[in-house]
Amino acid sequence: MFERSSLGSQLKQDLLNNLSVSITAAVLAVLALAALTATDPVGGALFLAVNIAVFIPYAYEAYWPVEYDSLPAAVWTVSAALITAGLYIGFHVLFEQFVSPEFVEVAAFIGTVGVQYGITALYASVRNTA
Repeated sequence: MFERSSLGSQLKQDLLNNLSVSITAAVLAVLALAALTATDPVGGALFLAVNIAVFIPYAYEAYWPVEYDSLPAAVWTVSAALITAGLYIGFHVLFEQFVSPEFVEVAAFIGTVGVQYGITALYASVRNTA
């Protein structure tokens, strides 16, 4: 028979597993929200902040095939946030040409999340087959 750990210890392990990624992502999301809200108070800043704070740690935990120590994980998170911000801004500029103005932020958010997971899954697939 196998031994089950308590719910409290499972939650603690899940919380502390990738703590540096979560903290770094949260700080970067707040910085992105503050910076973009000052320049564009429409609402796109919130989509980018959610993308950084939620989807980057989730992609790291669920799909990234390498688990780094604290400092390299924080550097990975900063790199992923910079790529995410670049993708979001690029999609935003691109979709301004083709999408109704009220849906530009949503379309940029969906495009960014799709590319994020596509790149992460592709990297994990290539790394696992090599």
